[in-house]
Amino acid sequence: MNNKNLKNKILLAEPVIEEKATISLIKKVLAANFPNEGKFTRIFENKISKLLKVKYVVTSTSGTIAIFLALKAVGIKENDEVIVPNITFPATANAVKLTGAKPILSDVDKTNLLIDEKNLVKKITKKTKAIVPVHMSGRGTNIRKIIKIAKKYKLHVIEDAAEAFMSKRGNKYLGTFGDAGCFSFAPNKIITTGQGGIIVTNNNKIYKNLLRLKDQGRVGPTTGGEDNYDSVGYNFKYTNLQTALGLSQLKTLSKRINILKENYKFYKKNLIQNKKFKLIGFDLKKGELPLWTDAYCSKRNMLFNFLRKKKINCRFFWHPLNTCKPYKQSFSDLNNSKLLRGKLMWLPSSLNLKRRDLAKICYNINKFYFNK
Repeated sequence: MNNKNLKNKILLAEPVIEEKATISLIKKVLAANFPNEGKFTRIFENKISKLLKVKYVVTSTSGTIAIFLALKAVGIKENDEVIVPNITFPATANAVKLTGAKPILSDVDKTNLLIDEKNLVKKITKKTKAIVPVHMSGRGTNIRKIIKIAKKYKLHVIEDAAEAFMSKRGNKYLGTFGDAGCFSFAPNKIITTGQGGIIVTNNNKIYKNLLRLKDQGRVGPTTGGEDNYDSVGYNFKYTNLQTALGLSQLKTLSKRINILKENYKFYKKNLIQNKKFKLIGFDLKKGELPLWTDAYCSKRNMLFNFLRKKKINCRFFWHPLNTCKPYKQSFSDLNNSKLLRGKLMWLPSSLNLKRRDLAKICYNINKFYFNK
């Protein structure tokens, strides 16, 4: 899309690149003549370790691969069952499939879009080995309940925190409650490295497994020759070039966090809400960070098209997984998913939104539903 087409358009989300800082860091990477994973990646991992107050951080090529590696690192294998929420980006279930395990779809809570604990328990069988709760848009309301259930049934918890970098629940960051947490740095996240992700854990055994798995099963640093390989592995290494992009954005992280909070608070204050239209809430006091502001909308498609004509770009939620060909099944025991289908939408949540943009969005949504 060229700049002319972008003029006056309110975008859903867009990356904010710190150009000067990034160029400066990339020059250092190039001067070192080591663009692949190395020193700068270790610096990036260490900074995130301190930010999230977690012992170990491992970079990966994407958030999807982060989930896959974390599942493999805790021992998930073919014919195991892993429970995932039915409303999530397909990457969550796809990562499970990559391990050879079977994704089991659990319903979601209609008030917060998180995996429903009661429905989750119904899905546990002798084959169940793990749960992958998804922190939708930065929410983690029920993570402690999920951990409690997992302990009772002796299950692993791999948190899909792709949308929850720097979001908290109480005094802990989302992604640091379970065996491991997985984050994405895709272009629509709070910081981006183009593509890329990270896995965090406090478990040394999982950490060592992750290092081997992402690097061909190699033990220790490479010499390029007679290295030791003690397991099957893959090539999911990061690069110092990506790291330069990420490091430059970490410097403005507090500013980015504040913008996302203020965007959500403006929406909450200025949008009229009732059974026709309501925001899916966040608990800012408990530390939740709204990466995106999402809403339940009657006549959603009509609203979407109405806003698009006003040059306001929103985005539909994903189809429930049980309606997608690879995971096709009925809505039996997925009642909330059925109720929510076709009624969820993300409002513009860009870091570049201006107050006048937010006011325009609220005015037009209120006008659509309530003629106000």
